[in-house]
Amino acid sequence: MSKGEKILKIFGYGVISQVITLLLGIIIPKLMIVSYGSEVNGLLSSIRQVFVYVALLEAGIGTASLQALYAPIAANDKKRTCEIMSATNRYYKRTGILYGIAVIALAIIYPIVVKSDIPVFVVVAVIFFQGASGVINYFFQGKFTILLRVDGKSYITTNATTIVSVASKLIQIGLMLTGFDVVMVQFSYFVVNLLQMIYISLYVKKHYAWLDLSVEPDYASLSQSKNVIIHQVSGLIFNNTDIIVLTLFCDLKTVSVYSLYSLIVSCVSNIIDMLCSSVEFVLGQAFNSNRNYFLKLQEVYETYYLGISFFFFTVTLIMLPSFMRVYSQGITDAQYVDKYLPLLFVTLNVLMYARRTSSQIINFAGHFKQTQVRSIIESAINLTVSLVLVFKIGVYGVLIGTIVALFYRTNDVIIYANWNILGRKPWKTYRRWIQNLFVMISSVFLINNILPDIENYFSWIVNAAWVSIVCGAVYFGIDSICDIESFRFVKEMCHEFVKKREVR
Repeated sequence: MSKGEKILKIFGYGVISQVITLLLGIIIPKLMIVSYGSEVNGLLSSIRQVFVYVALLEAGIGTASLQALYAPIAANDKKRTCEIMSATNRYYKRTGILYGIAVIALAIIYPIVVKSDIPVFVVVAVIFFQGASGVINYFFQGKFTILLRVDGKSYITTNATTIVSVASKLIQIGLMLTGFDVVMVQFSYFVVNLLQMIYISLYVKKHYAWLDLSVEPDYASLSQSKNVIIHQVSGLIFNNTDIIVLTLFCDLKTVSVYSLYSLIVSCVSNIIDMLCSSVEFVLGQAFNSNRNYFLKLQEVYETYYLGISFFFFTVTLIMLPSFMRVYSQGITDAQYVDKYLPLLFVTLNVLMYARRTSSQIINFAGHFKQTQVRSIIESAINLTVSLVLVFKIGVYGVLIGTIVALFYRTNDVIIYANWNILGRKPWKTYRRWIQNLFVMISSVFLINNILPDIENYFSWIVNAAWVSIVCGAVYFGIDSICDIESFRFVKEMCHEFVKKREVR
């Protein structure tokens, strides 16, 4: 299979997965709130975020293994790949044991620290079934997911995740509609996730028969994991600290409101992530084997990646307020419609994804140790501002804290990647950033002035469709005109791909 076909499969299946996940994902919170109340929905969101922090037990092994595997996979060095995977496997098994201990500890501590009207048994059971999936992942599936990602086959895990997600969500919906309690709903999620583990393990056993995890492990190849963990902590802070702070200093209903907005925006973000992962293996292999070719690819990738990111978040900023008005109809125990939250969430994500291309360069180069102090500063800014403001302006405060930290770190990452790794000025990246930001502000202002009142889902879908078409055309046109060489490169690649398909 050619790299072009791999890219199309990864991105295509990824988009399908996110669309399905979004459609089912927005149904479950609404049913959860209606069936059990906003407090239970906030509990589930809070526990999920706590387990994201527990995942720090991985200590950066996943990212370090990912970076270490690019070169041997590009060179088809199976012996070296086995040695790195053997080390990864042993680290992951150790992590699985520690993760299991953490699950038990959390089940004991959480009901004591977080006060709510939810029975302790329910809290403990939800924590256990949520955490059990993580334990299984570290023992059986995690290491294989890394291998497939580096080899350009992440669409395999995407498809498995989609099937499992659809099955588990349909079962959860059925259980809620027929009156089962939240513990049974969570148990069903755990059981269905076991199937994904079995499928991934069988796929790797069949298609990577040469993979031997019993060889002498190459621990030295993962030596940067200690430096990677600093970056993981930083990433976890601006992605997940908000809910933890809200859980401790506000209430679970506020967590529910935050998590609902976060769910919608994260579904959009995940589509952008699919774009990244679809070409990441090509960029990573090129960086470690052909630097000149990588620089050409990087220019094209950055041009259209930024355009696509801004496009998605522009549509989100325009359509999210009306969606929340329609979605929250009938919910009375918490206020889900808010005129400031869409702007804050979109601002946060624009800053996060504007630095993604530069972050990838740092990862490809393995500059984890060199940039760890910067990550610590980002974490300190986020925590400090969030903790100060949460007492004054609540949910707005934690979002502003994350935005302030991201503003610092996004600029730092862009400058570092260009100056210290690519050896050039960061002007091109900033110029693309500015031009897309100008399109975003103009589009939001103009479209909001002509957008009609939306009172139902059908009207929302119709309006979202034409808004997407208009915004997509504007972004593609302006980005292509401003970076004509990138447009020509993409045009040539498309022609070559079509010719190869015709020959077949």
